[in-house]
Amino acid sequence: MSARVVPLEDGAGVKAALEGLMRAVEAGEVRAVAIITADASGGLEPWWGASRMLGTHAGTVLRGMVAYLGALMDAEALEQ
Repeated sequence: MSARVVPLEDGAGVKAALEGLMRAVEAGEVRAVAIITADASGGLEPWWGASRMLGTHAGTVLRGMVAYLGALMDAEALEQ
């Protein structure tokens, strides 16, 4: 797994990251994705998707991905 931080102020970086995701999905390289956005008022808009090949394990895979991202964020924060 990998994770990267893309500052939202960097519109080109955000666009490039999303375009990279689309290319990976189209190439069949992505099995699951979870995205959560927060709007200016603090509202959250989560969405997710998973390959049918994950079957009943899709939820487990997605929850694991989110937990992994949280651990990376915590570790990065502690290093600073």
